[in-house]
Amino acid sequence: MWILFTCLIVGAVVGWFRVFPKRLLDQAGRGMMLGVVLLLLTMGLRIGVDRNALSQLGSFGFQAFIFAVAAILGSVVAVQILEKLFIGKSPLFPEHDTLEVSATELGHPHRMTAAIMGAFALGILSGMTFFPETWTNTLPLITDLALDFTLVMVGIDLGMNREIWKHMIKVGWQVFLAPIGVVLGSILAAMVVGLCFGWDFREGGAVGAGFGWYSLSGVLISDLHSVSLGTIAFLSNIFREVLAIVFAPFLAKKLGPLALVAPSGATAMDSTLPVLVAVGPKGIGIVAIISGLSLSLLVPVLVPLVLG
Repeated sequence: MWILFTCLIVGAVVGWFRVFPKRLLDQAGRGMMLGVVLLLLTMGLRIGVDRNALSQLGSFGFQAFIFAVAAILGSVVAVQILEKLFIGKSPLFPEHDTLEVSATELGHPHRMTAAIMGAFALGILSGMTFFPETWTNTLPLITDLALDFTLVMVGIDLGMNREIWKHMIKVGWQVFLAPIGVVLGSILAAMVVGLCFGWDFREGGAVGAGFGWYSLSGVLISDLHSVSLGTIAFLSNIFREVLAIVFAPFLAKKLGPLALVAPSGATAMDSTLPVLVAVGPKGIGIVAIISGLSLSLLVPVLVPLVLG
């Protein structure tokens, strides 16, 4: 766990202080994408060579969907409770500037999702067919190296975006009620669902602690626990992202800005952000970015911690 957190910190320091030329640091996003694709490729390989996990893939999908629905509901309920306790009916942004983000600034999330899913499917197919069994023992090492590299790239990207940190200071502490509620609601709801499916409460909680970051949480759990639980975590967090995008327009009229970003979890700062900005109230952009950023930083810490 500490190695993962150290990689994030090192990357953030490199990005903040511009240790390398800007032209090189600007490639952090592509490096992160490359690392994620490699992570999902190795995870797919581990599923493909594991006949037991492969045979249970259909069952995993059903469990994953229930985990996703429970995590979303738990997040929304928890954030709404915190809103009523600490904010009431007062506006969240009475005097502060907001950070508006347009969809054009965010790249092409659907293309990224397609590449990730393609790498995952290719890994499964390769593991089922021609991947040499003698190489199976090298997969954990490749996964660890790819994960460390990806987290360094994530840290660099976060460190370079200084404006996000400035706005975080301006908005005030109340905006952090969103990620706090998501953490509590997601993990507790997933623990209950995990017990219903025969998993230990820690195992269920670890699935919920992915907060929608399917690539990282799935690989982490596969590496620290089992391919079976890692597959459920991966699929569950994919379902969470899709459901958050689909239902955002319907929830925008019923929920406040904090609760509206809750279903998205960690993806509120990237793939679901354009939808939230389009359907949500003014100021939703900064809420989403801060919540997604906070949860993204917590995933590599909380998943191993919850698993124990």
